[in-house]
Amino acid sequence: MLGKIKELVNIKEDIKAVSKDFDQLKREVSSFKEEINKLKESLNDTNSTQKQFLKNLENDMGIINESKESFKKEVYDFKLLKSQLQNKLLQKFEEELGKELKVNIDKLKEDYGGYAELKDKVDAIKPKIDELNKTISKLSDVSKSLKKEDFELTKFANQILAVDKEKLELMRKIDTLERLISKMRRSAR
Repeated sequence: MLGKIKELVNIKEDIKAVSKDFDQLKREVSSFKEEINKLKESLNDTNSTQKQFLKNLENDMGIINESKESFKKEVYDFKLLKSQLQNKLLQKFEEELGKELKVNIDKLKEDYGGYAELKDKVDAIKPKIDELNKTISKLSDVSKSLKKEDFELTKFANQILAVDKEKLELMRKIDTLERLISKMRRSAR
């Protein structure tokens, strides 16, 4: 019986030890439960946050897609505006160039008309000058053949001087006209 009591005491001690271990396990399981509950809460919070993030991301993607389409439209409008502006600038340049060319062509026509008129005048004056030169030559020949004693040539000399002055004046006009014609030809080129 003593053996049995010892056994019972041993069993009681074993039961106490097992009970202690069991209590320890209970505490640990309870602690694990708390940690698992905390992890669940954390996971739920993470899931909730992730769902909210995905929802926000979907909203943002919608906004991004709208912005992308709007940007595409703006780029297209800008390219269209650029093309229209280039066409308008080119058209305006062509118009201005056409106006300038017309003004210059009109001026050239006017200058050419003036040149033709001056040429006609020079051509008309040339026979007169040739005739005047012949007359002066004749007068010169006649004056050489006359003796000083034969006639008093003062009046005749005055006429020759007047004709000579007229000749010089006409020659100056011819020079002026030739320079003007030459200048017009150079500017017409």
